[in-house]
Amino acid sequence: MDRKLKISICVLIGLVCFYLYDNSKQQSYQDSYIHAFSFDHSKISKVIILKNNDGIELERTDSTWKINGHDSLVIKQSSIDKLFNETLLVKINTLPVSRNPQDLSIYSLDSTLAVNLILLDSQGATLSNSQFGISPSNYYSNFYKDFDQTKVYKTNSNILTYLTTNIRYWGEAPKQDIPDSTVSAPSDL
Repeated sequence: MDRKLKISICVLIGLVCFYLYDNSKQQSYQDSYIHAFSFDHSKISKVIILKNNDGIELERTDSTWKINGHDSLVIKQSSIDKLFNETLLVKINTLPVSRNPQDLSIYSLDSTLAVNLILLDSQGATLSNSQFGISPSNYYSNFYKDFDQTKVYKTNSNILTYLTTNIRYWGEAPKQDIPDSTVSAPSDL
């Protein structure tokens, strides 16, 4: 074989080997996610959501949820369903975005911007105490950290819309049966 052909084949084999090696390394950097709340959700009997100086407390008695301090409101089942079917199923990236405590304000996880979600069991033991913050540049995911940790993780979806302290999101006035006054009773005329 010609010398130039041998060199070309060696270079080609070298490039293919480099491509396969690089491809295998890139696979190890793929995002992998784990559940943020990896405990039995049926153990939750109290949910506390705090933001700034505002907060709401939801409590389960048997199978019925109520808003503490607002006994006149009936809980919206759709809001509870979103809490259990969307919020508590959120996943976080296994690699932290930051470990630096000075970066918390960048990720909206400081004391003024973070939404704190506290989940308690029936004995009052804390199942989870976590904080969520939103990125100003990415509205499709949030940032997550445990309350007493400084590691910040990225979530796989935006759940902050479900973590509101607005009473009207969680409850509504009970529906009253009002008799229809337009229907008249048969008369004896």
